[in-house]
Amino acid sequence: MIAAPNPIRLSELNQLIGFTLEGAFREQRFGVIAETTGISLYPAKNQCYLTLIEKCTQTDKVVASMKARIWGNSYKCIQGFEEITGQPFKDNIQLLLRVKVNYHVQYGLSLEVEDIDPNYTIGRLALSRQAVIQKLLTDNPDHIREQNGEFITHNKNLKFPPVIQRIALISSAQADGYADFLHELYTNQYNFTFTVDEYLAPVQGLEAHREIYRQLVRIYESGITYDAVVLVRGGGSQLDFQAYDSYLLSRAVARFHLPVITGIGHEKNESVCDLMAKLKTKTPTKAAASIVAHNQSFNEKLLQLQKQLVLKTNEILIVQELILNECRTTISSQVKDKLNQEHRFLNAQINATILLTEKRLQHEKINLLKHKFNLSCNADNRLKEESHKLRRYSQSVNHLDPRNILKRGYAIVYRQGKAITDLNALNIGDEIKTRFYAGEIESQVKKKTSPDEPGT
Repeated sequence: MIAAPNPIRLSELNQLIGFTLEGAFREQRFGVIAETTGISLYPAKNQCYLTLIEKCTQTDKVVASMKARIWGNSYKCIQGFEEITGQPFKDNIQLLLRVKVNYHVQYGLSLEVEDIDPNYTIGRLALSRQAVIQKLLTDNPDHIREQNGEFITHNKNLKFPPVIQRIALISSAQADGYADFLHELYTNQYNFTFTVDEYLAPVQGLEAHREIYRQLVRIYESGITYDAVVLVRGGGSQLDFQAYDSYLLSRAVARFHLPVITGIGHEKNESVCDLMAKLKTKTPTKAAASIVAHNQSFNEKLLQLQKQLVLKTNEILIVQELILNECRTTISSQVKDKLNQEHRFLNAQINATILLTEKRLQHEKINLLKHKFNLSCNADNRLKEESHKLRRYSQSVNHLDPRNILKRGYAIVYRQGKAITDLNALNIGDEIKTRFYAGEIESQVKKKTSPDEPGT
């Protein structure tokens, strides 16, 4: 190793560097755009130590860094920044600072911050927000458009159901707005009941917008037809709400198939999600109150309809009662007239019937006398005729009497008490009884001769 001529101590080299830098940057001030990291605050000493970095816009890698400090009278610029922006002075904020170069023999090179421009931070957020809005309009013409300074989105065109009862809540359990929303909802003065399904996600940080977006996807994939989706978080600075200004989340809200209510908790400004949602409210409490008010509006409409129904029913009943009374009077009068008319008709019919009956009775009386006379004449003739027939029949019966037949010389043959009319009914040797007009004889069959045989 070849030693450099005239070597010096490190402190001497640092002093030489310091003199050189002081000569080059004496009394010069620079406006520097950088991002904060590694902040250490000491308010009691009015001191702040931090590192300023620059990141590559494509890769997000750190391409430059420098130690910096804020102290003395310059420390009050931190308080001014927080008051104007509403943003705590913390890591990962891009700032426009006025700095001077400082070099210390022991601590090395650093930047001394003399002032912070809060308008740069606010303006940068506004530009970023406007760029997101323009990209939404350009990339989603079917779902997002601007009309007369107002954004018309698919979600805004959706309608709330008459009553909002089942709610999907996207928030962080640690967020103040989460508890405020649920308290306002569940302790409403009308005792309305609600079903709230919680989809928890961080509401601030670099990845907050992606986590909230994932919860929207979960709600969509659940297939549950919620009455509304509610996005809430507590208060904070404008920088804390950057998640709700992201393109990814704002686009999802604008295109979502269920009505979205926002209660993101900032009174002064609107996030891009507010502009895309069906209903925007300033705070979680107001988001819950708007749901209660929506249901109460429907309840009042029902009560009003009930009153109108009762009034209309009473009017109809009164009118119908008047009509009924009029009908009753008319019917009563008509019935009386009809009864009188029918009574007169009935009396006329009775009188006519009596006359006809008397005439018919008289006629039938005459017919009866005629029939009586005819019957009397016919009965005598008939009796004579029948008496004559009876005598003829009596004579015929007398002629047929067996005794008269026997008297004329005939006889009757009996066997075993039965009269025999056929020769074949008798056998040789049969005991027979023969009856004459005067007396009987008993005999035995000795011989039978057929009527066809000779000698009979």
